[in-house]
Amino acid sequence: MTLSRVKEGVDELFANLPKSEKVLHALILVWVLAQIISSNFMHVHADTLWGNINLMAKFHVYSGLFLVPITLVFLYRVIARRKITDLYPWLSGNFELIKKDMATIRTFRLPESQPSGLAATVEGLGLLALLLALFTGSIWYLFASNSGTSPLLLDIHKTSVGLIEAYFYAHGFMGVLHFVQWWRIRYNADNR
Repeated sequence: MTLSRVKEGVDELFANLPKSEKVLHALILVWVLAQIISSNFMHVHADTLWGNINLMAKFHVYSGLFLVPITLVFLYRVIARRKITDLYPWLSGNFELIKKDMATIRTFRLPESQPSGLAATVEGLGLLALLLALFTGSIWYLFASNSGTSPLLLDIHKTSVGLIEAYFYAHGFMGVLHFVQWWRIRYNADNR
């Protein structure tokens, strides 16, 4: 597996996205990964006063706050290109393409990405999970930095972060599956 082939595959996976979304997607991916990693080195508990949190916790908090505007720009770009009903078809009771995509998965194939389909729905849920993590973290910061501690908000933030972590790993795994599928089609065809 050469680096040029990997780059070719990644380019193919993101071929339908505008350049600005590709850049924002990569930036958010790296940023969220940094947030996940830094959270493992924090020592913030329900009774930890803001003035007593460690440097890594401060990095995590301020980095999360800087991620808010980047995410809002990304959300705006995605919604400007797509309709809300493409990302959240279930809001209007539209499950037709989701069911079709699930049937495709049951045959051990990956469905094509399409508006209102499973991939678009998962993307919409991921955006909601990211917004929830950022919102709850920002609210916790406002309370904790002003009053010193906010145990309930910290618990809510930690719970909501579980959603974005699950999405992050699952989304990455699906990306790898799509890359493997592309690789098999592209390079197995070359070897025939």
